[in-house]
Amino acid sequence: MERVKRPNWVRGSCVGRGSFGTVSVAVNKSDGQVFAVKSVNRGMGSESQIEALENEIRILRSASSPWVVKYLGDDETVEDGAASFRNLHLEYMPGGTVADVMKKSGADVDESLVRSYSWCVVSALRYVHAKGIVHCDVKGKNVLLASTAGAAKLADFGSATEISDVTPSKPCGSPLWMAPEVVRGEYQGPESDVWSLGCTVIEMVTGRPPWEDRGGDTLCRIGYSEESPEIPTQFSELGRDFVNKCLHRDQTERWSCDQLLRHPFIASSSPPDSISYSSPRCVLDSLTSEFCDEDEEIEEDESSLAWELRTQSMRQRIGKLASDPVVIWESDGWVMVRDFVSEEEGTVSEYPNSIRTEEQIEETRPEYSSSVDIERAFLECSDSGGGVSAERKEFGCGWWDWAVESTGEEDFTTGEDFLFLNLLYFTAVICNLLWFINCNKLHFNSERSLSM
Repeated sequence: MERVKRPNWVRGSCVGRGSFGTVSVAVNKSDGQVFAVKSVNRGMGSESQIEALENEIRILRSASSPWVVKYLGDDETVEDGAASFRNLHLEYMPGGTVADVMKKSGADVDESLVRSYSWCVVSALRYVHAKGIVHCDVKGKNVLLASTAGAAKLADFGSATEISDVTPSKPCGSPLWMAPEVVRGEYQGPESDVWSLGCTVIEMVTGRPPWEDRGGDTLCRIGYSEESPEIPTQFSELGRDFVNKCLHRDQTERWSCDQLLRHPFIASSSPPDSISYSSPRCVLDSLTSEFCDEDEEIEEDESSLAWELRTQSMRQRIGKLASDPVVIWESDGWVMVRDFVSEEEGTVSEYPNSIRTEEQIEETRPEYSSSVDIERAFLECSDSGGGVSAERKEFGCGWWDWAVESTGEEDFTTGEDFLFLNLLYFTAVICNLLWFINCNKLHFNSERSLSM
């Protein structure tokens, strides 16, 4: 366990608070990586909270599944001068929890999302059960969503325990999602997780817990009656059958995770294999105001650090757009409506509503693969001047002129290539501007340091 007094990361705003600690967004100072940190204050937290966090660290440290939240490290820090925190570093899941998202959706729930999320949770449970672990607290709040549509991961292993034939000393988990045998204190195993899974699917559809909370009366209904949670009427027939397979009161009759993955409700509902968290939707996407605490005064060096991290992130994101390999637009499902035959033939053919074959797509490559090539083409165009009308020379050799020179036609026939080259050119301009701003910032900081 790493122990440091001043961590190499910055704690942001709190995004979650539970019985076993708080979860905050954090950013690594060295590389700008965004992650989540789950912490327990040793001075104020109870012994059970610290034990639960240590239990989660131990389990996640050895876990490796695309459907279980990823362990990134752990440490102990001293913050605010005296407070000691035990910290667990986890991957940041920007989509929130299934419970929160479905609650906002209300009755208008996309069942295809329910299928996909259910597939992810069943896959996660299948993995942990194979490792001899029972999660013990499956519910919507512990299913985190990725930025990829339909992708989810199982989190919060603070209550998890090893599979054993020994009767548990006390029930673990959230009462409204507990299986009947857990409420009675008889048994808690993989079958109990499957019951909680069925309750979680109902929660996804309704946006509410599977049982109405009436205290001890509800616990008696769960543990000692013959009732099961009510399945919503708007659910499809396949969905109702899937939930029924999870909610048999006799745990020996419940389906296993292997069987559930073959159920037609989720058998073909797996999300994309790759889960991406840094889609370059905008240059400011990775760092947000979550790292600014309005209630605290930020020191000057911390403010400078935040500025540097934002600038570094912007440069990295724009750099990815301008670097190799570039996107081959013709191979990404685009419909070709105009095309060149060849320069040797000296003609231009028009193909209305035609689609290229796979062989043609393989032969197609962007003429310019980086911002350097674009700038070189622009300079060559500026030096040449041949074949450009006098009116256009008044304004310099622009991109339209370059297109006319290349094709020998006044008509705009290079539609896609023209748009693609413009995009890369302006990307290169933005990169140069950011580099210039960063140099001025570093120069300013060095002069200020010398003056001090």
